[in-house]
Amino acid sequence: MVVTMKKVLFKLDFCLGLVAVLLLSCCSTNDGTDPIRQTQIFSIDPTSGTVGEYVVIEGKDFGDRMEGNIVKFNGVQASILTASTSRLVVYVPTNATTGPISVKVDTRIAKSEVDFMVKP
Repeated sequence: MVVTMKKVLFKLDFCLGLVAVLLLSCCSTNDGTDPIRQTQIFSIDPTSGTVGEYVVIEGKDFGDRMEGNIVKFNGVQASILTASTSRLVVYVPTNATTGPISVKVDTRIAKSEVDFMVKP
């Protein structure tokens, strides 16, 4: 009975160890990025404006420093006024056109679901 219980415990420990290794290996990537972390844009305010006006972008997993983020208005890079992991304040750049706003942090890119309309 004691030998059988030791065998059962050994098999249980082995199975738990195998499950742990499999879980850890499926969460790693070859490029060094964290697959669970995902930059997202929740809102932009206002959703329209003229060149030079500021826009507040609310979201998740932004860079906490200005230089850790690249914000673009339909492909045109914007200047960042302030940055935190959940909020960016940016200026509508010269030559911006109506389209999505994107935020790039490391290799992660988020795009707004709503287009920003550039007014004349």
